[in-house]
Amino acid sequence: MKKYFLFIAVFLSLQTNAQDSSKIVYPLVISFESHCCGVPSDSVIRKFISAYKKQQKIKTLTAVRIGPMGREGEYYLAFRLGEIKKKKQQDFITRISQLKPLTTDRGSFSFKEKMEIDASSLSQRTKQKAVVF
Repeated sequence: MKKYFLFIAVFLSLQTNAQDSSKIVYPLVISFESHCCGVPSDSVIRKFISAYKKQQKIKTLTAVRIGPMGREGEYYLAFRLGEIKKKKQQDFITRISQLKPLTTDRGSFSFKEKMEIDASSLSQRTKQKAVVF
């Protein structure tokens, strides 16, 4: 009888974990937004990441590009920051959050910390692609 209850408890806990597996909390998400005519260039972000990697001696930094989120190409750039030590993650977030888009860009980007993204709630046309910096 004890084995039966143990089996049910394990089964229910696994089922609960399976339902939450589509939800991921990212330490940093950069949201690229449009203000009429497309999203801004990610060149500012790429230049910063390249310089930060060189300064901190990080080989690669990976993000997930999630989009399109709207009609004009809006998308998220979600970072898990597993390649950076815990002590330096907050430094990275603080420094990258100070960036501004180029003045020639029509859109903008914003930074969100500890954002939860539920893959099951995204539209069917939304794709996720790994981006290696």
